[in-house]
Amino acid sequence: MMTFVVACQDKPKNPVAVYGDTMINSYEKGKKAGETGNLDALRKAIATYHALHDAYPQTLDDVKPLVGSEMDLTLYDYDPQRGTIGLKAR
Repeated sequence: MMTFVVACQDKPKNPVAVYGDTMINSYEKGKKAGETGNLDALRKAIATYHALHDAYPQTLDDVKPLVGSEMDLTLYDYDPQRGTIGLKAR
């Protein structure tokens, strides 16, 4: 009969550090979800602006009244020629 003994080389994880990492990860996921939700709202506001004015807004500041909430517009890339918007790469 053969017996194998497996030794764990990994150090035990610090529960406080694991909890902190989990909280930071959750915060980052929530932040990303908020940015994605705002992106959808901005797309709809751009489409509404285009329908009202038969032109795309020159800047995202032009659609702020249509969005109805404060958001950091510097997180988004906007092309006023095509009316397309996306999240900036980080």
